[in-house]
Amino acid sequence: MFNRIKFRELSDDDIDKLFEIYSDKDAMKYRVSQPMGSLDDAARFVENQRLQEGNILTIRKGVELKKNKTLIGTSMYRYDNRRKEECEIGYSIGRAFWGDGLGQEIVKKMVEMLALNEKNRIVTAWCSKENKASIKVLEKNDFCLMDQDISGYNFCYQKRIE
Repeated sequence: MFNRIKFRELSDDDIDKLFEIYSDKDAMKYRVSQPMGSLDDAARFVENQRLQEGNILTIRKGVELKKNKTLIGTSMYRYDNRRKEECEIGYSIGRAFWGDGLGQEIVKKMVEMLALNEKNRIVTAWCSKENKASIKVLEKNDFCLMDQDISGYNFCYQKRIE
């Protein structure tokens, strides 16, 4: 069950599919950012898949089904050079691919990849308090709910890599 996906670079060929995924208002209701409004938004998403803003480096990868090379969503790694042992992760999956355990597989694979780098010892994920599916994904991947009062809208989950 846990070998169905791979991560890859995004390309201009993905713009239409990214727009389809990220313009779905219901599917994006738990995200901080607004749904995409145009193909230009999707093109900027591809252009900014590796984005350095001050101390923060954000890297996005496409998530593809191995069996048919279909782009189903994206993964995101966010590094803050002031917190060298920590990496924040996130992911999005197109609605057509919900309910099949792919979120759990994406998070598992992301943590496995971070574990290869001895610097990354803490993995953080933020999740809307209303997003029951993503809460379940994080808990199945042994993330723990953290005490925090930074956000009233989101839960903060963390996992320590040993």
